[in-house]
Amino acid sequence: MLRYDVTTNDWVIFAPTRARRPHELRKPTDRGDPAVVHSPSCAFCPGNERMTPPEIYADRGSGAPNSPGWSVRVIPNKFPALRIEEDDRRREDGPLFRYTGSCGAHEVIIESPNHDLFFGHQPVDQIERVLRTLHSRFNDLMGDRRFQTIVIFKNHGEGAGTSLRHPHWQLIATPVVPRQLRLKHEVSTQYFDRTAHCIYCELLAEECAAQTRVIASNDDFAAILPYASHVPFETWILPKAHQSSFGHADVGRLRPLAELLKTVLSRLHRALDNPDFNLTINTAPRGDEDKTYFLWHIEILPRLTTPAGFELGSGMSINTVLPEEAAEYLRDTTVHS
Repeated sequence: MLRYDVTTNDWVIFAPTRARRPHELRKPTDRGDPAVVHSPSCAFCPGNERMTPPEIYADRGSGAPNSPGWSVRVIPNKFPALRIEEDDRRREDGPLFRYTGSCGAHEVIIESPNHDLFFGHQPVDQIERVLRTLHSRFNDLMGDRRFQTIVIFKNHGEGAGTSLRHPHWQLIATPVVPRQLRLKHEVSTQYFDRTAHCIYCELLAEECAAQTRVIASNDDFAAILPYASHVPFETWILPKAHQSSFGHADVGRLRPLAELLKTVLSRLHRALDNPDFNLTINTAPRGDEDKTYFLWHIEILPRLTTPAGFELGSGMSINTVLPEEAAEYLRDTTVHS
């Protein structure tokens, strides 16, 4: 069920079944342990496909569905926040209490057969496969007119909210546009109305010209630490060619994105000793895919600090590291391919 908060104009998802998720948390001591290629008890490892719901999609070279031989595998989340078969009609319990059914989709993208290989240490070919899978699933789900936006994200580490060690991404399609995303779209729309330019494209051009907060770039993408970063080492990866929706991104350009994403994650991993982080793909909602006010992009938020009373009470961020200093530190970090 989704309930509407009239004090913030936002929706809250209630999913009690997620409290029953199994937890195989990453302990701090795990970071020095030898990598585990396969775990007999892990539902995401090859050979254990029977332990998950039937797959939705798999990039496999051989084998029947729901069997080993895959390189990327997509399954329904066993403990979903939203369900595709639920009702999306909105109802009222009174003038201030509105709700709707838990309509949506919640999928897990198992990024590799390897049980414990960090995404930034995967071969570029494998990272590209994952990005292509995310792109394909995004467009497939957007074919359902009930879904207004799709949030693609990756949680790395216990501090970022992950409960299973085997590396994976998640995708949630929602029947509403969450307030934080609405705010970003409204700000960029207002800027476009005033200037006839995309604020993200102009920001990227300024950053590339200054180079102060650029970590790395190629012909198609640039990785920057935003001028007003909300958390230490917050990193964005933006396309240099304008495109509002990730679903409309040129599949042929996902290779250079994979290369840059590998570089960025490897630098963060090496420089910050494998930090917990959240990664999201920001994109325009339904109906705005072809409008020019927004630029889809990736945001990476390392979990190096914990928001305290002031941040939670005010909604303002306190960042203890200037992005210029963080960018210089990351540029000076040596990584191996």
